[in-house]
Amino acid sequence: MKQLLRILPLACSAAAAASCGGGVERTPLVVEVGSAAAPREGAPGSPDAPGAAAPRDGAPGDHRFCGWLHEFLGDPASTELGYDTFAARAEAFDAVHPKWWRVASPIAFENHPRGRSAPFAGFHDPRVLDRTTPGGGRTRLVPLVAAVDRPDVVAVHAMIHEPALRAQHVAGLVALAVDNGYDGLDIDYEHLASVLGPGETVEAERAAFSAFIDELSRALHAAGKALSLAVPAVASATGVFDYEALSASADHVHVMSYDYHFGGGAHAGPVAPLGWVERTVAYIGGLDGGARREKFILGLPNYGLLGPEAPEGGGAVVGCEPLGKCLELAGGDGYDTSTDHMRRCPEDGAARFAAGRAPNQVLASGERLFFEDLASLEEKVAAARRGGLGGVTYWSIGGEPGEAAFFSMIERHFPR
Repeated sequence: MKQLLRILPLACSAAAAASCGGGVERTPLVVEVGSAAAPREGAPGSPDAPGAAAPRDGAPGDHRFCGWLHEFLGDPASTELGYDTFAARAEAFDAVHPKWWRVASPIAFENHPRGRSAPFAGFHDPRVLDRTTPGGGRTRLVPLVAAVDRPDVVAVHAMIHEPALRAQHVAGLVALAVDNGYDGLDIDYEHLASVLGPGETVEAERAAFSAFIDELSRALHAAGKALSLAVPAVASATGVFDYEALSASADHVHVMSYDYHFGGGAHAGPVAPLGWVERTVAYIGGLDGGARREKFILGLPNYGLLGPEAPEGGGAVVGCEPLGKCLELAGGDGYDTSTDHMRRCPEDGAARFAAGRAPNQVLASGERLFFEDLASLEEKVAAARRGGLGGVTYWSIGGEPGEAAFFSMIERHFPR
């Protein structure tokens, strides 16, 4: 398939706002708690669907490699590339997390972007259904439910603080998993600290979110379904996402170890500097005396950033996604693999992290492109392996650097 060369803006998210086709007719759904939205004909939960394999128990070590699928807004070719890549490589994945749902209100979920009636491209695509447990495959189907855009985040914030809404929200998520025959759900609720009102605290938000995840985990497990989470990379429990509490409840925790620099930020730079990734891995290793490490799955970026390298440079920072397009934009193999950018780019004016291998290239426009190649991704995969993490995931499937070599590299570090 010919790839379209397109630069897309990114948000800080596993289900990035600019991130996040098959040959089946798709119908938009709005599912509210208490409603009886029947599964689409041929979907996993419909009477004519193949019987799904029993979900595994979510034990550590059974989730060594997974990935997200999403609709590349404005770039149908890349969406198709992602689904085609999964179809060709399904046996390599232990689980797949297509972005098929989002929070629409405290008690409702939709299978389409806000403001659009058509479902997410790829929703219940047979390239996924036929090659995961609903179609008799080994790969577990654990779709992503996202709350990333502000209205959806506000809905989550309201829900986690109100027991009645929380109970209805949990019941709705369980119904999504059961009625559609999924093996579980992957929850990506982000930016909660950004919607706090007067008198509201991060500490209260952290406690409420952890309580919600515990309640959801218990309900999904009672229904025979698994729960995974997408969380930002942190090195303390001072924010909303308490790794210790969340990993005590969820089966797996996908750590989004990217967006140190991000689309829409002040300047471009390494998306996932190695020293920053290693700090998060080390923090995980200290949780519960190291007993939780295998529940954590390190998230890798299959995208880069393009823009001014300094705030005074002017211009926008945008994303280049997937990495196959970044490599094409870099013009081949003649790019730099090191940078001193991190020496002048500390986090919060304090820690200075080693960039590690940091592919980058100055383009004819004068902008700098930062991206990943196979070797820089392997540095991070090796760090996850050394740290005893359970595996790796990435945003998102399709256009991987090295193509087949990427999958071979993952297998070397996290063999079955």
